[in-house]
Amino acid sequence: MRAIPALQDVRPDPGGTVTTTYHSSLSTLAESPAASGVWWSSVARALDDLAARLEAEAAVDAGPDGALKRAVDDEPTLAARANSVNAERMALQVRVHELRGIVSAHAGDPEHVDMVAKELALLSEGEIDYQRKVRAVVWDSLTRDIGGE
Repeated sequence: MRAIPALQDVRPDPGGTVTTTYHSSLSTLAESPAASGVWWSSVARALDDLAARLEAEAAVDAGPDGALKRAVDDEPTLAARANSVNAERMALQVRVHELRGIVSAHAGDPEHVDMVAKELALLSEGEIDYQRKVRAVVWDSLTRDIGGE
């Protein structure tokens, strides 16, 4: 049996749709910082990819027909958690944009490598946490709906 590429882990979610969790290269880049041009360009590309993913997830998760909207429609008591998850995604988007600006301004500067690597690790953790929270809200809405609560 062929292995699934390391960049993504595809699992069916409880709603029957496919949830694709991207294991971004941010953590790999954070674990092996270097002052090389290749590392800096890889960081810029990874940040651009993360920005695009978060933008797409905003439409899929938080849009008018998004998973979080449907979860709150099914279970209104989840509204505060859904709002918190949306705020977390927006904060991640701001952090990505700010770090991308730093990378653009200081690419190649060895004095900024450690700071950028630490931020990459935090962004990677934040992305994973955000995805976990979205799935938890959707799952909770489904189980409460099924349970008749």
